[in-house]
Amino acid sequence: MKKRVGASKSKLLLNLVGFLLFWLFSFTTNVHFFFVEKHGYTILTKELASSKQYITDNTANTIKGINDRQNTARMAIEAIVQTNQQTFAREIVNTMDGRYGFGDACISILKSTESSLRKDSKMYGDKNEYTIFDETRDSGDRGVTQRSRIGDLQVKYVARMEEQLKKKLAVIDKYYDRQKDLNTELLELQDSISVLETKHLPAVLQDGSVVAFYKYNDQQNGKIIAKMPNDYTKYAQKANVYPSSRMFDTMSVWSDIFNGRLGDMTMIQWIIIAFICDLVAFILFALFRNYDTI
Repeated sequence: MKKRVGASKSKLLLNLVGFLLFWLFSFTTNVHFFFVEKHGYTILTKELASSKQYITDNTANTIKGINDRQNTARMAIEAIVQTNQQTFAREIVNTMDGRYGFGDACISILKSTESSLRKDSKMYGDKNEYTIFDETRDSGDRGVTQRSRIGDLQVKYVARMEEQLKKKLAVIDKYYDRQKDLNTELLELQDSISVLETKHLPAVLQDGSVVAFYKYNDQQNGKIIAKMPNDYTKYAQKANVYPSSRMFDTMSVWSDIFNGRLGDMTMIQWIIIAFICDLVAFILFALFRNYDTI
């Protein structure tokens, strides 16, 4: 711009674009730095506290409590299937005596058993179909009236109900065994949390630097957060816990600024401060550059 005569507009434009890109990088990283410096310790401690509370909430029931729920679930479905087996046996006897044929009454009991076995599939993550009577496969059984065949059908479908019941019981056992394993794993994390709370967090607070936050986060994430169950993320979101994994990523922080996720963390203040710092730095750079050329 000093060369008023013959100044190259292309060079001016290129330098201006370069300056804006460099300044934009400086500005965004400065805002991020101020954000971590101010809120880093609070975010880390709140995240650790939320993981500790999650463990408390999800291990409130002892292994005995889990066993009790497991036994209750097993007995409930066993009672339903056994009742249906008895009802089916009585109905099929009526079929033989009255020569009504193996039809809707018997099949309705089998279908009801299937529905009962599928009822809690979503909770258990159960993908079994529990098919006892299949309209295509078993179409030849419908309408049978011969006494000899009716007896065979009774044995056949009672056995199928028993077979499907065993599949359901295996699913129930697997579900509650996972809960017991999770209970044990979560309780083991309590020792690591205690060490972080009593030893490492006080040291981080005393240091107070962004570098200390970065180093400590590796410990907290590796020993606790990375080992939390999948549903912890939703738990933390409900508790309004800002994840440290986003705090240390510049672009994630800026994304959260624009979507309003950091509205309670005085981000406008750090944006203004970063802008002022960059403006002062640019002015000082220009002054000292002019001074050097005199």
